[in-house]
Amino acid sequence: MGQCPQCGGSAEPDPEHSGVLWCLSCWLVWTLPRDRTCPGHRPTLITALRRLDEDRDLRR
Repeated sequence: MGQCPQCGGSAEPDPEHSGVLWCLSCWLVWTLPRDRTCPGHRPTLITALRRLDEDRDLRR
């Protein structure tokens, strides 16, 4: 599935833990990088800009 960063051997997912890989040659274990859970400020900014645009139309 993947490649070991230490020896370059083949890596397989750990059946007992999600997001964990282990090397079949040197038995190195490491976790895969996780996706960010925080969506950031962009959705809030887009909503605020849309609301300002709607308010501007009401004032005309």
